[in-house]
Amino acid sequence: MAAVCGQFDEIHAFPRVNTCRGLRDLSRLYRESAARREAIAQQPIGKKRDLVVCVGGILTISNATISAHPEAKKVLCVAEKVYRDLTRVGGRTRYRFTTSGWLQNRIVEPMAGLNRTLHFKPRINPGGDGVRVERLQKNPEFLYHRIVVMSNGGTDVSNNPKIIGAKYPSVAELQDLPEVSDRNGDGISRRVIFFGTPFLLIHNVSADVYVEQLNRCLDYLRRNFSGHALIYRPHPNETNEADRAELDGFRIEDGREAAELYLLRNYQTIAAVFSVSSTVSRTALNNGINGYAMYPVFPFTTQQAEFFAGVMGDVPVEFTIRDLNSPPIPYQPIVAESGRSFTEPMRMAAEHVAASIADLGA
Repeated sequence: MAAVCGQFDEIHAFPRVNTCRGLRDLSRLYRESAARREAIAQQPIGKKRDLVVCVGGILTISNATISAHPEAKKVLCVAEKVYRDLTRVGGRTRYRFTTSGWLQNRIVEPMAGLNRTLHFKPRINPGGDGVRVERLQKNPEFLYHRIVVMSNGGTDVSNNPKIIGAKYPSVAELQDLPEVSDRNGDGISRRVIFFGTPFLLIHNVSADVYVEQLNRCLDYLRRNFSGHALIYRPHPNETNEADRAELDGFRIEDGREAAELYLLRNYQTIAAVFSVSSTVSRTALNNGINGYAMYPVFPFTTQQAEFFAGVMGDVPVEFTIRDLNSPPIPYQPIVAESGRSFTEPMRMAAEHVAASIADLGA
């Protein structure tokens, strides 16, 4: 990360603002939200000369940034699923405000000068995790000058000229990467990583049933990746889940580093990535690593399985493990498809904004 940070002229870190659970915590949420917006407002961002590029989630730092600098030119870059979520309508007959979401939307955000956000949850939980609607109250196209939407195909997902399709950026596309073999240059076996799930927190199935099937999945890795370094990385929200699993032969890495950074930093040492239903498997796929999801071999309901499939999106058939008696099939590198690379639409968005800035100055 030091090498990456060194390529920027300046780096500014802003503290995390945790949500609140009730009126007693309301004043703290307001103070921290207003302070972060004010700190970002002090950044020397000019409305006529600078371009603000927001990558990833927009309900935190990005929302504070575009709220603090409403007249600056802005580009949003998100995955197709995130874009769909940001434009998804939570019908009030099916969804209701969360407690903290209502307080943020009605009290904190108007007072702090932030764009309002919606935090809905279903009135009847349909199963699966991540079923809430979290989005800006306004559609993002009204707040951003251009929106780059990433997908595997890199094609446009809308007829709106503000929306530009792109492929995901991938580590595999970087120039001069060394050849990948079963062992690194120092003779150390390459890694096969299983990313854990906080199954004691998320009760999709009972903990005992989950552990039984989880142990079968771990045996699957032992059988099919003999000679590799087997690693179990607990989810940041796990408590003692790893103690419930049979992890003989696995090394536990509890560094709590974001999966995206971990995959980037260890790209050449990773042979495969597994999880039950985590998007880290999809992140591995997007970055040229053989990623696999194992939720079909768990006794989830049809509705839950469909939810996980929707989270993963359009993936190769080999990505989903459906039979623990058949070895995983490598599918990387994926054959290049038609569609825009990541850099092309980012350049298009910047050129559109630059043209509009030039028109203002004319």
